[in-house]
Amino acid sequence: MYFVIRKSIDDQYYFLLKSENGQVVAQSETYLLKSSAEKTIQSIKENVDTGTYVIDSEKL
Repeated sequence: MYFVIRKSIDDQYYFLLKSENGQVVAQSETYLLKSSAEKTIQSIKENVDTGTYVIDSEKL
């Protein structure tokens, strides 16, 4: 997965988390400063637990 930073029509920044095939997995809130979006991305990269998993409650 990879991150893409974009600029919105109101000149704020947001990022997308994309899968290897280019599909959007998640979209962030907007940030006034590009550096704030970059710091959030860095925090996610540093703090993600590779052992994390998702439980689909509809399949329980």
